[in-house]
Amino acid sequence: MSSEFAGRVPTLWHGRGITRQTTTRLTADRETLVIADSSVATHVVDHSARTIEVDAHSMTVAVLVGIAKEIAHRPPSVIVAVGGGSILDATKIASLSLAPGHMFDFAIERASRSALTFLPDAPPAVDVVAVPTTLGTSSETNSVGILKHESGYRLIVGRSLRPRHAIIDACNLMTLTPASVREGALEAFLRLAGASTSSRRSARGRRDAVVIGGALLETASGEVNAAASRLRLARLSAATQRSGALRGQDPYSARHWYVANEVAFALEVRKMVATVAVIAAVWRRVCSGDPRWGDRESLEEFWTGVAGRVALPLDPPAGIAALIDRWGIPTPPRPTAQTIHRISAAAETAWGNRYPMLAGLFADDFCDLLRDSYWSEGGE
Repeated sequence: MSSEFAGRVPTLWHGRGITRQTTTRLTADRETLVIADSSVATHVVDHSARTIEVDAHSMTVAVLVGIAKEIAHRPPSVIVAVGGGSILDATKIASLSLAPGHMFDFAIERASRSALTFLPDAPPAVDVVAVPTTLGTSSETNSVGILKHESGYRLIVGRSLRPRHAIIDACNLMTLTPASVREGALEAFLRLAGASTSSRRSARGRRDAVVIGGALLETASGEVNAAASRLRLARLSAATQRSGALRGQDPYSARHWYVANEVAFALEVRKMVATVAVIAAVWRRVCSGDPRWGDRESLEEFWTGVAGRVALPLDPPAGIAALIDRWGIPTPPRPTAQTIHRISAAAETAWGNRYPMLAGLFADDFCDLLRDSYWSEGGE
């Protein structure tokens, strides 16, 4: 998802073992609320602070509304969010309960009817200090929130969702498996690649995408157990949002994201597992010259600039498939024909047809794409 929607980026703090010292300084003498994944340590400040622990795997609209009510009932002046992307997203969205104009209610109601919600332009109502315990999502540095609704994953965008501070601490990333680290690196890399399927980018944006993308590939292809490697990957992921790489005139250029969104929801798999299923098929269409999926010349220029760094095939679809195999990213089981039709209909309804995200693409196009996608053996 492009950060073109976003406003000014947060202040970034990074290092090893810096979380408690930094959060304590940023929250000193302030009413503090900590919202944390229940599976991670929550003592992140050296003074008394209210804490809400949340099961990241059970984040529903009802849970989110409950968090928002707690925030509104006793408004903090700063919120520390600790966890992966779903916890950070939930915190950012729930913090809208302190914004004027019933912005939280607007976001929830609008998301019940639309896959994409733009919030009224306004600064954040409360300082959020984002402390990610995973890497790749960039939720700690963007102005986007993902809401899991009963109808699908919903995208909420607005300057009021931007954290004030982001703390990237290598110590918070050490429990991740090497597979999870590479999955996060791939997520960050494909943000750049998605933006690079558009011809409507500046020379600086093209350069930044190649530099950051190449560094992500090199670092994640090496030893990823060391704290230094994990910190570097997390900083590179944040850099995708803090550079010119994602800035352009086409905020919807990462078109694989929207299809993967529907696949992930329908098959109940992680977003990146869904993404690796569809990405090569999307790029085959780009490279065949179908402008509805992206610009061939722009994608090939980006891929040529990064593929040689780690000896990948120079053909973008073949190269990304080889990278997925090399890094061992799992793929979902092949869906049934009925499920393919259900996903395709949902993709057209939410993002395709006359919507700018996947303009001119219809259910039949998505069916064709999904039949051409990369699935593991077996069915649902």
